[in-house]
Amino acid sequence: MRLVITSQKTDTLDRWQRVFGECEDVSCQRGLRAGTPVDAVLMAGMFALERYGGRAGAEEAQILENRRGDGWHSLIIVPPGRPMTKDAQGEWKVQTGYAHLQPAYFAASRSFHAIEEWNARHVDRRISTVEINLPLMNMDNPVDDASPKSFKQAFEEFRERRPDAG
Repeated sequence: MRLVITSQKTDTLDRWQRVFGECEDVSCQRGLRAGTPVDAVLMAGMFALERYGGRAGAEEAQILENRRGDGWHSLIIVPPGRPMTKDAQGEWKVQTGYAHLQPAYFAASRSFHAIEEWNARHVDRRISTVEINLPLMNMDNPVDDASPKSFKQAFEEFRERRPDAG
């Protein structure tokens, strides 16, 4: 699988490029969206669910078909957030079993798993190139090291599990 990371912020792209380094299956492109063909775009639920459907609070990533004809990719991958629960004071917090996971790692690993499942069921419409649109993932922060490192870790784990995915 190939990843195309997009942002209009050069500083953000430089940070992601440094983290992914020599990984030839990952490219960074400056712009609103990928300038090369991709099969799907990764998009946070806060941007995707109202527009493309799906359900909030899903525990797994959702792959939605874009039937709007709006010029975006035909498949939208919506990663889940870490599971939340209310504490004794009624405040929302990440469930204990997930608190140690970086949000970007959780989103990426669940998204890669959903892609794997999609590809097993849709052999005629496989996802082989994914745009990670940093603004639409709410990760367009030029001083954030945790998100690119977490994505890289999840991508490397995915590729180790699926050697044919690279």
